[in-house]
Amino acid sequence: MAANLLAATNKTVSSRKQTLGPGVFYPNSSVPVPTSAPVSNDDIEKRFVNNRYQHDADRYLCRKLRIGRFLQAADIEILRGTPQQSLSKPKVLLDDRNNASVTRLQQAGNCRPFRGPLNAQELFVELSQDRLPETSDTPTIIPAERRLIYITDIDPYCALALAATASVSQAAFLREFISKYLSFHPFMGVDIWAPSPDGSAAFALEFHLPYYAWRPMESMIQDPRKVRRSEEVMYLPIQGHASLSSDDIPEYIYESQISVMVSGIDNWVWTAYCFVDVYFKGDTHTETVEYYSSDPINKMDPHSCGKHAADRPVWDPRKYFLRALSVRMEQVREEWENSVSLLMFQIDPYIHSFPPSRTKRKTDYLKITTEEAFQWTIITLLKFETRLSNIVKAWESFDKDEIRYFYNSQSDELADSPWETYISSIDKDVNHLRDLLRSLKDQAKLFKDMTTNLVMHAQYAETCIASQQSTSIQALTNISILFLPAMLAATLFSMQPILPSDVKMKDFFYFFLFLFIITILLLINPSYINTFVQSLRNGQNWLWATLSRLLEDRGLKRHAGEDEDSGDEDEDGVELLNLNERNRRTGWRDGGDV
Repeated sequence: MAANLLAATNKTVSSRKQTLGPGVFYPNSSVPVPTSAPVSNDDIEKRFVNNRYQHDADRYLCRKLRIGRFLQAADIEILRGTPQQSLSKPKVLLDDRNNASVTRLQQAGNCRPFRGPLNAQELFVELSQDRLPETSDTPTIIPAERRLIYITDIDPYCALALAATASVSQAAFLREFISKYLSFHPFMGVDIWAPSPDGSAAFALEFHLPYYAWRPMESMIQDPRKVRRSEEVMYLPIQGHASLSSDDIPEYIYESQISVMVSGIDNWVWTAYCFVDVYFKGDTHTETVEYYSSDPINKMDPHSCGKHAADRPVWDPRKYFLRALSVRMEQVREEWENSVSLLMFQIDPYIHSFPPSRTKRKTDYLKITTEEAFQWTIITLLKFETRLSNIVKAWESFDKDEIRYFYNSQSDELADSPWETYISSIDKDVNHLRDLLRSLKDQAKLFKDMTTNLVMHAQYAETCIASQQSTSIQALTNISILFLPAMLAATLFSMQPILPSDVKMKDFFYFFLFLFIITILLLINPSYINTFVQSLRNGQNWLWATLSRLLEDRGLKRHAGEDEDSGDEDEDGVELLNLNERNRRTGWRDGGDV
């Protein structure tokens, strides 16, 4: 049922198109912002950024912050005011037309006057005009049923001009489109609003194709919007291999993205947006607005990279989307092929300069792992693999689930057989990207395995060095032990007051020989030392135990004798006490008689 939604919507709006009365506009007709209207940046942000976020708005805080911060750099009052020199650079092309007068000989349709390259202020003025006026009221203004907007390096002022003039049905789609463009993440999808009770509906077909552009330049170009990143290529220091940059010109990698969205309400009234990043291409290239408008007679369609004539327009939104996706996928595939091939060209000498059979040489590369270029290569491999894999997955998901929106409502076939050409071209380019991804994964695995092998050999080398150092220390220890007998003998025989007076040189020699023989025997079998030390410890323990038992036995005997003496003394004391008591009593009685 979802696959037939566009077809059902087409029929409904087609009947409404012929019965519109005065003052009635399509849901996606532009709502101009008058110069005197009290609309501020906050009002526009609330109407644009918070559109369809009526419940639990904090759930969408990430997208709100991303778009809100981008729009905060612009001011609606400057767009309304006098022309500003800072906004004078043209970066927009606008194509408004309808197919009311299309014939076999006149396929261009009715077009509004071509304004040429526009800046942000001029874009705001053009979009503020009524898009679908009533012919009776404004016969000189042609209804812009099909609108193309092409913007290079969209800045906050161009985004604000789009947001301030977007219709209710366009605002939500346009907000999501800008958010995905800023996020630098691949996406392909279809979004459809279900028909409301009055039969109105809206749709959006969009794709986002990020890539890394590898360019040799005298100096690095920074994105003035600070939306995309750029970095210098770092080469691995491989001995015997010269720098890969031609003529010693440094090379740089630039983030870039192509985003296209076709949004509308039916097959007649729709808008195609195209945002491309060209900040790194300099002033002269084939995607500038000046280049596309240099020939006013033979204008080319910028959305399809100038490969199709603008005056032979495609009126079906789905066909236009597939044609743009086909051309832009080829462009992105070429960019990816260039960047991945150059990265592999840099890594390949490093991998093959590491022969697995020459262990000694591997230790010389240990210091490479700590260098900045080595870490940069690992990070770049991961970024390339992740981004390229996501592009392939985005197309596989689109081709599996959402391609049905391009089928006939009555069958599982494409609505127009020539569309198969675009699908086949996209499949071919995606298959090429799959091959690049496989090569990238293989090279990344080789690089990681080589790096792991390098670390293992580095650890083995450290173990060998530690073993050699241990052997050297053992040799020095043995040498020092051999000198101990001579030092001990010399020390003892230097004590003249202690030694007898008749000590001879031969006595010193015999004593030294005795100590030397003992030392050699101990060195030959060190276990004797452990046995001797253990015997001393056992003898010491036996001596202390014997002494303890003797002391305990002697103490017990002494305590026993003391106990007997104390018993005799107690008996004598009792008898003396009794005698004194009797004498006292007798004397008391004798004294009474006297």
